[in-house]
Amino acid sequence: MYLRGLLLDGRRKSMQPMAARLGIDHQRLQQFITSSTWPHERVRADLARRAVRMLAPEVWVIDDTGLVKDGDCSPGVARQYCGTLGKTGNC
Repeated sequence: MYLRGLLLDGRRKSMQPMAARLGIDHQRLQQFITSSTWPHERVRADLARRAVRMLAPEVWVIDDTGLVKDGDCSPGVARQYCGTLGKTGNC
């Protein structure tokens, strides 16, 4: 429950602020997030329910948002198709 509050309370969610709130090194947190295997389905379902409660949407539009990245140190960065680029690249 503490971790849920840490992620959903409206505060900054980049690695450094979250790690500071947890009292750990941000590189260790990034390593955990990017390298650990953990069941994400419950977290995604909780976030979806929260979004529906807050927004009460009439329709959903799902679009991949590709953020072009240099390097490979950011979480989730890999060579993959990127709609923003219109081709395969780091995103």
